[in-house]
Amino acid sequence: MSKRLFKSLTTRLLLVLLGAAIGAGAVWAWPKTPLFAVTSDRNDKFAMTTASTGPGTEAVFVLDFLTGQIKGFALDRAAERFMAVYSRSVAQDFGVDPNKPARYAIVSGLAQRSGRGGASWAASYVYVAELSTGRVQAYAIPFRQQRGAVANVQLVPVPGMNFPFSEPRETE
Repeated sequence: MSKRLFKSLTTRLLLVLLGAAIGAGAVWAWPKTPLFAVTSDRNDKFAMTTASTGPGTEAVFVLDFLTGQIKGFALDRAAERFMAVYSRSVAQDFGVDPNKPARYAIVSGLAQRSGRGGASWAASYVYVAELSTGRVQAYAIPFRQQRGAVANVQLVPVPGMNFPFSEPRETE
């Protein structure tokens, strides 16, 4: 009886070790996929989101709901100082009536515009939506990794789109 038990335990142990070896080999051979995380937050006056701008760098973008201005700030690779300041008047892009309150949302996503004419672009877009106009606008992020003076750069809008969205009805 003990011989059978020993043989059974040995077989199980060998199968566990074989499974661990196959699993370790698969993990080693599997292509490495980088993991990215972006975040967004908001309150009633502004919203902010982070976006990847290049290898090992990111920027934070703040959208002021009252003025309709978006400002972005990119850190250099050593994260010692800001190397670029981005800006854009999204209120002007959306044609928002300055006498009426606008309702914006902002997020970023991983996508890279192809470089044309020697231009370099960040590995992300910033997306802004405005409820009263029913539009979504994507902004490409020009990017050059350089040392020296802080560059002031305009975000570049790409063709936007309208989205069907009905405003929630007020209930009493």
